[in-house]
Amino acid sequence: MTPRQSTLLLVAIAAIGAIAWFNAGEATAPPPEPAAAEAPAIEPRWFSSQPQAGGSSDLPRPARIAGPTVNGRNGRAVDLGGLTVAQYIATRMRAARSGDVEAAYAVYQAESICAAINDPVPDYAEPDDREIFLKERESRIKLCVGLSPAQVQERLGFLAMAARAGKVDAQVDFYMEGPFGRDVDLVLVAADPAVKQWKDDAVSFLKQAGDKCDHFSLALLSTVYDSGELTPRDMRTSMAYAIAAAVPRKVPLTEEQLRTQFGAELSAADFASAQQMGAQLASQACPK
Repeated sequence: MTPRQSTLLLVAIAAIGAIAWFNAGEATAPPPEPAAAEAPAIEPRWFSSQPQAGGSSDLPRPARIAGPTVNGRNGRAVDLGGLTVAQYIATRMRAARSGDVEAAYAVYQAESICAAINDPVPDYAEPDDREIFLKERESRIKLCVGLSPAQVQERLGFLAMAARAGKVDAQVDFYMEGPFGRDVDLVLVAADPAVKQWKDDAVSFLKQAGDKCDHFSLALLSTVYDSGELTPRDMRTSMAYAIAAAVPRKVPLTEEQLRTQFGAELSAADFASAQQMGAQLASQACPK
């Protein structure tokens, strides 16, 4: 399992574990549709060409959930307000398609709930844990009634829109989703032009998020340069980003820790250079 897949699996397990249970009940009224943004429309790369339902009258009756929030595939909470995913996105689709970044990211988040249905079942040590996972996935399936596979896949277009607009959470999620929104062997598909573009975009987005002092993005960049999946392997840069990632968390790495993790692969000169580069990255991303 690759470093990116390992991180995604941990997020997915946490997200599934936090999902609310369903109770049968009457639907609550959907929230009013937000006004379209005044910003010019942004044309996403991966939008579905299929038109979306214009209102809740076209969609199945929702089931009320015990709590208002469900965790998306990325582990972040989505407040569906008691609606199914299809109904929730219907109230935001017009604004999202007009270029409203927050609406676009909200649609991505909701649709990602349904993408998680097809994630592999983790290899649980305890049968009871596996049973809980499967029952909670059934709850997700109920939430996703009426949503087509094309709508689930179009989440990547809305995600790309939000990432290009500079939304930090979206920039992290762009990396976590991978080039096709599912786990793939990046070595086998390395020649695919879409994969090459995704790699460039993913690294660029993580750097943009890191420049805003997002410690998770900085830590992911350390992993990226260590694994060599998206860029040529560069342990000096990996160490530098590890140093920078520790700054916003206020737990600076000691030289002993750095030597334990990186010292065997770096010369004395490169180790010193990485320390200097890490300090520069931290100063740039998290100015005092």
